[in-house]
Amino acid sequence: MFAPSGPQWLPILLAPDRDQDNAGWLSLLARACVDQGARTLLVDAARAQVAGAFGLRARYDLYHAFSGDCSPLDSCVAAGADLRILPAARALEDSRRDPDRMRRFAAGVRALAGPADCALLALPAAQARRLAGFGGAGGYSDAIVVAGPGSGSERRVIDTMHSILSVADIDTFRLLFQGMTPACAGRLYSRLAAIGARELGARTSDAGRVNDASAIRRLVRQVRCRSALRGARARRDEDGTAVETVS
Repeated sequence: MFAPSGPQWLPILLAPDRDQDNAGWLSLLARACVDQGARTLLVDAARAQVAGAFGLRARYDLYHAFSGDCSPLDSCVAAGADLRILPAARALEDSRRDPDRMRRFAAGVRALAGPADCALLALPAAQARRLAGFGGAGGYSDAIVVAGPGSGSERRVIDTMHSILSVADIDTFRLLFQGMTPACAGRLYSRLAAIGARELGARTSDAGRVNDASAIRRLVRQVRCRSALRGARARRDEDGTAVETVS
């Protein structure tokens, strides 16, 4: 379905106990990537049921490919010419306590993502350390972390960012807010930005709320632009050519 190329990995760490709220905005995020010209694979390793948001039925999980019940490609759901969805929550759960199975999980996802331009990797926040198997030596230009409502949300987001930084280099954490008013989201972002900088030395960006379609599209434009610039810099480092920097 896709022509071979290396993907941009965009990790998405989802807030706990919000499973029913994620399919819609994740489908919009994937569509926005396609609209930016990116052949996109969305890896749903968090039971977000994204295929359902497209009116599609996911018959298989990546687990079934590992079990021999289907081919790896059959575990994906085509949601358009340039968009595939890979349900992988069961495969991730099956891999948690076995390092060999975890390596198999990462290798399987990487193989299916290889032909895409952009790979969206949706994980439960508690599984943030699984990002060690993705992204390559260069790390990630961005990671999306979703902050949900509740008194413990602030600490959960900081802990998630800390977990990610323990296994991967992140240029910018894009913080999305779920289940709260704009005013509450703004106050929470201010605290998270201050704590993240002080405790983790992390750079953050307020990406808005998950139910704001314009914010989702703007987020995609930003991360795709940064990925293109990062790729150009990498090529410059390899061949010594100059690349104009855009601020």
